[in-house]
Amino acid sequence: MKILFTIAAIVISTSLFAGNENKNTTDKDKTSVIASVANLIGNQEILDALGVNGQADVTIKVDESGIMHVEAVQTNNYLLEYHIRQSIEGAKTIVSDSLVGKTVSFILNVVQSK
Repeated sequence: MKILFTIAAIVISTSLFAGNENKNTTDKDKTSVIASVANLIGNQEILDALGVNGQADVTIKVDESGIMHVEAVQTNNYLLEYHIRQSIEGAKTIVSDSLVGKTVSFILNVVQSK
């Protein structure tokens, strides 16, 4: 059984934080962070072994060093939440200055298919 991994809503919201009010955040910047998250979470072998599926509302923040921090994961599947938190927290990504200190929220779907 293969697992189909999709990101349903790419970028839902971005909020301002810590003096970045004057920098414009682009959809391209947000999409690059979400693509990094998809690569971290979407390892096919791990998803197969865990047998996870479901939907999660994920909120992360990227610090000055490009390190991602999980602010919230809302889902009914504890194993999916644990996998998301363990995969993202502390992972380093390359981001533009416009995303430093900002929060990015998106909906993540993991669906099992035959």
